[in-house]
Amino acid sequence: MRAADLMEDYPSIDVTASAYEAARTIGSERRPAVVVLDGERPVAVLPSSQVMALLVPPWLQEDPSLVHVYDEKAADEVARRLSGKTVGDLLPHERRELPVVAPDATMMECAAVMARLRSPLLVVAGKDKVMRGAVVASTLLEQLVARGS
Repeated sequence: MRAADLMEDYPSIDVTASAYEAARTIGSERRPAVVVLDGERPVAVLPSSQVMALLVPPWLQEDPSLVHVYDEKAADEVARRLSGKTVGDLLPHERRELPVVAPDATMMECAAVMARLRSPLLVVAGKDKVMRGAVVASTLLEQLVARGS
């Protein structure tokens, strides 16, 4: 089985879109990440944890024991931290390697890239570097485990 057989349509967002739109897409689609595009070409995978890092104030990240002072009213205002930010603002300054494979990549090639980059998904792109879809970890695991049983 190849990446083209495992891939599915996957939500993507332009690097210039609002950070709020990225958070809304990840949440409403119930996905662990969203693929960031520059035009039609993938440039990054934005995991939900990266969005959370912007939503949760740094002092709470550093000392979770203080979270009890953050009441529900304050939690309701957390989304305002995304205001005026773009998807590009959420990406790390040092670009990480894009978790990408060709449509003809084998399951083990996909698993190796996913494991090495610790990514919950792989972008499937052709020689033209245009995104065709994505392979999600759960789909890949399902196929790998099925072969071993």
